[in-house]
Amino acid sequence: MIEARGVRPPPKAPDTSTPISLRQQLRDLRATLGLVLSASRASTVGLVALSVVQALMPAANLWVAKLLLDAVAAAIGGEFGSPAEALSRMLTLLLIQVGLTAVTSALGTFQRSTQELLGDSLQNRISRLILAKASQLEMAQFEDPKSYDALQNAYREVGSRPLGVFTQVVSLGQSLLTLGSVSAIMLQLGWAVVPLVLVASVPSVIASSRFGTEGYRMLRRFAEDARRQNYLGSLLTNDQAVKEIRLFDFGGYLMERWQEYYLKFRAQLVSMIRRRSGWGLATSLFSTGMVGTATYLVLRRAAAGLLTVGDFGMFIQGISQLQSQFGNLLSGFSGIYQNLLYMRNLFEFLELPTSGAEAGEEWSGPITEIEFRDVSFRYPLTESDVLHGVSFVVRKGETLALVGENGAGKSTIVKLMTALYRPSRGQILVNGQDSARFSAASLRAEMSTVFQDFGQYQMTVRENIAIGKVARGMPRGGEAAPELDEAVRTAGERAGADGFVSKLPAGYDNMLGRWFEGGRQLSGGQWQRIALARLYYRGGSVLIFDEPTSALDADAEFEVIETLRAQARGRIAVVVSHRFSTVRLAERIIVLTAGHVTERGTHEELLRLGGTYARMFTRQARGYLDGYGTTAAEVDDPVA
Repeated sequence: MIEARGVRPPPKAPDTSTPISLRQQLRDLRATLGLVLSASRASTVGLVALSVVQALMPAANLWVAKLLLDAVAAAIGGEFGSPAEALSRMLTLLLIQVGLTAVTSALGTFQRSTQELLGDSLQNRISRLILAKASQLEMAQFEDPKSYDALQNAYREVGSRPLGVFTQVVSLGQSLLTLGSVSAIMLQLGWAVVPLVLVASVPSVIASSRFGTEGYRMLRRFAEDARRQNYLGSLLTNDQAVKEIRLFDFGGYLMERWQEYYLKFRAQLVSMIRRRSGWGLATSLFSTGMVGTATYLVLRRAAAGLLTVGDFGMFIQGISQLQSQFGNLLSGFSGIYQNLLYMRNLFEFLELPTSGAEAGEEWSGPITEIEFRDVSFRYPLTESDVLHGVSFVVRKGETLALVGENGAGKSTIVKLMTALYRPSRGQILVNGQDSARFSAASLRAEMSTVFQDFGQYQMTVRENIAIGKVARGMPRGGEAAPELDEAVRTAGERAGADGFVSKLPAGYDNMLGRWFEGGRQLSGGQWQRIALARLYYRGGSVLIFDEPTSALDADAEFEVIETLRAQARGRIAVVVSHRFSTVRLAERIIVLTAGHVTERGTHEELLRLGGTYARMFTRQARGYLDGYGTTAAEVDDPVA
């Protein structure tokens, strides 16, 4: 599988095949409303108050419209004493109607603006909750697909769902008030009219709810395929992957796979739309029949002289009000249920357990010794150990190199040493004390590390280096304090980055990467120098280099190695590398094979041993020297 830097498949949706219990839904509803209230109490209360007033407006408008129609009919029938009296009566009612319309409009405007501000505050609060929770997760949870998907679902899918739940709850209350007030004034039309109009709305709402839920479940069923399709799309549009796609000419294959996933989803979508259309037609005919029956009953009362013109006008307008509010009432429950399904994504993430790896005593002072004592480790969700009984000690002033083939466990040792993971068995001692006693963050404060997959941040050069130790201060608004600026430049010079950085249009204030205006993309070796500058800027009593020269040419590698030698003096230094020119700077070398320590010693001792290290060194040396007059015998006897 080709996966360019920064491209990761979209998250897998959580399993929703098991229905969520009513108790859980009520808990989620209470928690969601609590989030809304905590985001802005004033806006929340204000929206509720505005909704209560708005709920009474339709009934008031219906009643005034009825009175106005009756007044018009009376004027036409000459029931007023004079035209002036008739006009005065109708004008008063018209002004009341216009006033009610204006008030309704003003209330709607206030409600929309308040809702928009509340939505913004709510989104900010939820984002902060998610980011704060993410900062508490262990490294293992980021590498666990279930936990990672929970994070991505929470961050990407929740969106305006909490506000949607709140507004729908408010709308339910508003619909109940409107429904009750409109029904009360329409009861004079006959006891059966209101029930008939309400029953007319039931099938369409049920059908809408059913197919809405079915659509949601269909999307969840195809979530895995959607992730694969989106991943294929991300490959076709990614600047890193496009090189190999063009060189190997497999863009057409990726497009075919992308289309296959679409057609598979399309078949299900067509089936659902056809069934939904059939149910929609049937419910529409049923609704028409019920409303027609209610209209017949009203006309019969009108024929008997029991209703006025205004009463009939109120009936015509009231039909739409009753159906609309009753539909809102029934669909509101469905809407709340569906939004709560998405809210479960957020709560599932916030409920993820944290083992307390960041808890513990605070470490203070330099680290002068690190000991691995019979350490074994197994990654979560795997069935075998990647390290087996690893033991070694590295002390202040020493440089330890870890050597081995890919998958031997070198980077895993680095992750354990930097407390990104804890051992499955055994102990890691720091200055003779069990590291498990201390918080991971306080231990890492004394460590500076460059990983093989170092970060390439779409920030300025200065920020890329200064984030190595945020506690020292960060540049704001493109400016930095003189002492910060000097420290950043010194780190850049030590890493050999100052030469190319000074040639950028804005120097250390130049944006890196292609995402933002003015950004400059660097080569792999230049990015690696920036990462090394970040390490030097951070400092610390432990320096860890995971493939520090992998992207550098021979001259740059020599310069970096000389700098590493200087920086490692008086500190603990650990180097992981496949390049023996880098490995040779270490006083002691440990060779790993399938998670076991198989050899240890100095460069010369390991060559004389004639084992794995000697074999790997000889093969690499032959690759460099063949063709330049060096015989195979000379390479095979490098010590001589």
